[in-house]
Order: sequence, then structure tokens, then C-alpha cells
Amino acid sequence: MATLHVRNVPDDLYERLRAAAEQDGRSIGAEATILLRRALFERGERKKQAAGSIRSPFRERFAKSAKTLVLRAQEIAGERGSAEVMPPHVMLAMLEDDVLRPTLERGGVTEESVRAALPPQASARTVEPPLSPDARQMLERALLATLDASL
Repeated sequence: MATLHVRNVPDDLYERLRAAAEQDGRSIGAEATILLRRALFERGERKKQAAGSIRSPFRERFAKSAKTLVLRAQEIAGERGSAEVMPPHVMLAMLEDDVLRPTLERGGVTEESVRAALPPQASARTVEPPLSPDARQMLERALLATLDASL
């Protein structure tokens, strides 16, 4: 992945970026990347709409699948008593999916290896745990990769 260095950002713009990143639970770099992608994506969408194209069913399917995946990861984290959803919880949810499981297993990701990465199990929680910064970043990267592939 390429690296972009930005210098001489006006203080008021930097402060707004920092506040947005904090509110969204992202790093400043991740927030800037999301905003750039969104701006460029919206620009591309405006061009497509002007040409009469419609919204991609692939993206809609991804959004629905991602929401289901996050909800299942929250259930798994809650069942294990975790205070937050971590990447291994997301991976376990992905391994339950009939489409994702074979791809993950071909890459060497197994349920046993993922469970080995989890902290010891505690008492189950009744409140849905929030996404950890690492899990959020993992999902953001998946979304960005999906958007790249669908454009």
C-alpha cells in the first residue's frame, strides 16, 4: 500500500480532521483515507449517475453482509465475555460464513488458529461489546478493498 505524506495543513482543517477521527475511533491517517476515498468515490458516482448508471448490487450485498458479520462478531465476543469485539471475533464470524470459510481456510486461517489468538473466556456479557480499534480498522480495510475491486 502506498504512503502519502501531507504537509502544511491549515490548523483549523487539521483540528477538524483530528476531531472526526477521534469521534469515529480511527487514526488521523485512516480518517483522511476514508474522507479522500469518499470524496473521490462520490465524484465517480456523480459521473456514473450523469451517464445513467445505477448503484452496484455488489456494494449493497457487501454492506448487508458486513452488518450481519459485525452483529455475529458482537454475539461471539459477548458469549466469550469480551469487553470489545476484536479481530479474532470477526474472523470467527467470517469462518461461519459458507462463502468466506473456504477462502480463509485456503489461506491457512482455521477456527482452531483463531480461537488460539483469543484471550481466555470470561463470563458472558449481556451488553453488545463495541468494536475495538483493530477490528474497526480490519473492517475498514476490507471495505476499501471491496470498493477498489468494484470500481
